[in-house]
Amino acid sequence: MEGVIPLKIGSFAKKFDLNISTIRFYVNNGLLLPKMANGRYDFDSQCHKDMEKILQYKKYLFTLDEIQLLFFLEKASQFKDDVILGICGEILRNKREELIGYRRELDQYITELDVEMARITEMPKADDGERGIPFSFIPDLYCPSCQVPLKLDDASISSNSLQKGSLWCDCGYRAQIEDGIIRCSDFEEDTPFKAFENIESVRSIKEQFGSSYRMLIGKAYLWMYTKSNPDIDNTYRILIGPFTFNFLLEYIDKYGESCIFIVFDPSLKRIEKLKKYLSGRDQKIVYIAGGLNLLPLKHQSCDLYIDDYSTTNNLFTFGDFSCKYIAPLLKRRGKVVGIFTDYNSAPKSLENFRGAHPSFPSQKMKLRFLKYDWEQGGVGIVEEKSIGRTTGEELHFHQSVAGEQLEVHCYLGEKSQKIKGAL
Repeated sequence: MEGVIPLKIGSFAKKFDLNISTIRFYVNNGLLLPKMANGRYDFDSQCHKDMEKILQYKKYLFTLDEIQLLFFLEKASQFKDDVILGICGEILRNKREELIGYRRELDQYITELDVEMARITEMPKADDGERGIPFSFIPDLYCPSCQVPLKLDDASISSNSLQKGSLWCDCGYRAQIEDGIIRCSDFEEDTPFKAFENIESVRSIKEQFGSSYRMLIGKAYLWMYTKSNPDIDNTYRILIGPFTFNFLLEYIDKYGESCIFIVFDPSLKRIEKLKKYLSGRDQKIVYIAGGLNLLPLKHQSCDLYIDDYSTTNNLFTFGDFSCKYIAPLLKRRGKVVGIFTDYNSAPKSLENFRGAHPSFPSQKMKLRFLKYDWEQGGVGIVEEKSIGRTTGEELHFHQSVAGEQLEVHCYLGEKSQKIKGAL
């Protein structure tokens, strides 16, 4: 490697596929000793050799302290001192024994994984195919326009639930029940919400976020659950949707078996996948595929609405929050618990969503606008909490712009006795 042309720090870092900050770290810790020329580092052939040795030692899982000791011993003796050679040999032998120990542990872990894989493969799959609309919920199926009980024809019952049938009202409202799912006349096969890749897979949404964003969402979910967890001895009707993320998948088992969850989304495909993901649960679940204005639900019948980015995603997709449709469905003193991301520090990322939704009103992506919309339906925000900000050092999703931060909020609302306006 003699005759290597000295490189500046940027070129040197690029050659070894490292960040400049990493190279500075090694320089500051005395592992690299570049020359200074005109106030800038010059990395010569010796630096190349040292860098290759650092990478080799890291590959062998040497710690920084161990690498520093080996470098010191080599540079102090050039490996010409028998005592130094003995010390270095002992360090290398110890590392070898350590790696052998790791290998034994890894072999054990692999064996345990093989057993776990076999167990999961052989485990009988939970089947919710025969679970439909609970009998106790049928009286709450109302015409969204007339607010009278819907009539039911051609009903098919299985496993103590309604599997198939036709719902109708004299006003002309129609909805079908197939495979235990209520299909409103305006349901869509695929989701109209296109802000994320593979949105239909449900679980993949959260996986597309950066690690700091995922951590904040996890903290927000815990706050939401703590504020929303109802009395398990009472029957609660809990509404969630549309375009919901992962809250229900992660927390449904923590709610009492007496709860009835009403899960809705415009996309039939997504509802079918949610039904599959939630199969085998003890809770009763009503699945509805359709838009907000045709939900066949009785007004003031729901105790809780979980806003798992639903109002935000409705704004992305349809240009407005969904509060005016949800508020009438809540009982008086019914609660709303939700998550909201503030984009005040991420205007470029916010604008990128227009690529999927050109009519998206980005100026409304502020918590005060959501609070205002809830208040118009008689729902006052009684508590809110900032969970924290993302680091800005990672891309949070494929529309995000490097360097921009997101702030995650949670909020708790309650419907008052007095309802504003027509709601």
